[in-house]
Amino acid sequence: MENTKTGSENIADALKLLEEAAKQKKDELKSVMSDKYTHLRDVIIETESGLVKSLSDAKKHAADAAAHARDAGVEKARELSHDVDKSVHQKPWAYIGGTAVIGLLFGYILGRSPK
Repeated sequence: MENTKTGSENIADALKLLEEAAKQKKDELKSVMSDKYTHLRDVIIETESGLVKSLSDAKKHAADAAAHARDAGVEKARELSHDVDKSVHQKPWAYIGGTAVIGLLFGYILGRSPK
């Protein structure tokens, strides 16, 4: 049998072969891309879980530090108020005089008429 294909039939066969080769390459590319994206997704998930843990630890540490600072501030305020109370009981007239002077200054400043 003699193979007598026309030019258009040869072109159609060549296009069919190219289409099959393109489909194979497309499937290979999908597989490669899927593998790479899966790896990338795994890396992102690992990073995200590590970040969530780090943020959780940082939040706990900040809460502990804030509680400690609050407790230290309350204790310092108590000590200061105790010291002031003791000092006022030892020298009451100095505090009465100082309060009177401050009251007079505020009265003078606030009582002046604006010009």
